[in-house]
Amino acid sequence: MQRRDPWLASLVVVLVASVAIAQTEEFTGHGPLPVRNFQPIQLIFLNLPFERARTLPAGGLACHIESAEINVIATTSSGVRATLKFETNRTVVGGRFGLLPGLEVGLDVPVLSRFGGFLDPFIDGIEHLFGTFNGERDLYADNTFGAFRVDQGNTVLFHGRAQSLELGDVWASAKYEIWQRPGWPLVALRGAIKAPTGRAGGVFGSGKPDFGMGLALEHRLLDWLFLYGNLAVTYPVGPITAGDLTLNPFITEGFGGEARIARHWSLVLQQETYTSPFHGTGALLMEGTVVELATGVNFAWDPFLVQLGTINNLSKVAAAADFTLLLRMTYRR
Repeated sequence: MQRRDPWLASLVVVLVASVAIAQTEEFTGHGPLPVRNFQPIQLIFLNLPFERARTLPAGGLACHIESAEINVIATTSSGVRATLKFETNRTVVGGRFGLLPGLEVGLDVPVLSRFGGFLDPFIDGIEHLFGTFNGERDLYADNTFGAFRVDQGNTVLFHGRAQSLELGDVWASAKYEIWQRPGWPLVALRGAIKAPTGRAGGVFGSGKPDFGMGLALEHRLLDWLFLYGNLAVTYPVGPITAGDLTLNPFITEGFGGEARIARHWSLVLQQETYTSPFHGTGALLMEGTVVELATGVNFAWDPFLVQLGTINNLSKVAAAADFTLLLRMTYRR
């Protein structure tokens, strides 16, 4: 008689049981990747991240730590002379609290650092593979801090140096469910305010407060599929920098889906669009409409949620980062 492998049999039993449980448990969604415009200059403004409409229950608490590794290389010499070549790590510690039924409030504290990074060889390989290589990458050695300087005439607009662990602009937020009907999307109203806690001289903040508000929507389309949508407008306070740059309100838009693939796992695919608060500079580094695509995976094992994603700039403008790697871990109770 042929001897059976007990480990293989046990694995088959576990897989079958997991599939069966996944099919019987209701999928309530874990939310989209909390992306925003991660371009180093745009980071100084309030930018409401992509999030779901559902709020925490009254008394509920969610604490998170989020880290984004942001790679950018861009140069321009028309009107505005600029050189950006480095990576930024932006780590945020924050939390959300269910204040009342349908109402949650939150606070986020970002810390930033700039250095040569480690993503250049990976990005070079992907760009060569798809025939989209950015020739500006040949101007500097991989994984080096090249420069972060933007000049308009004889005026220095932005000048950042390699720097570790500098406080950014802290922001507070609130979200309230305003519409919930069976068979219809859940709609929530969002609002946020940013305090000028980041050092403007080092390009860690704008030096002014910002205000934002918008809508978040979510809808369970199928038993295994959720759709999410965000639309927000931010009112940045200016003028800023030594050039006294005036600012326009800017819009952020996001649309995406989350598909369950196993008991604890789901995949997300998102599209985001961002306008810029800058105007009249004539530099694509600071102006223009950005379109990005984000892909990622959610792993949820109560009370923890882990989200891992990548964000790619699909636009021909440099008002967005070239590539961003995002990791967020949330504890919920």
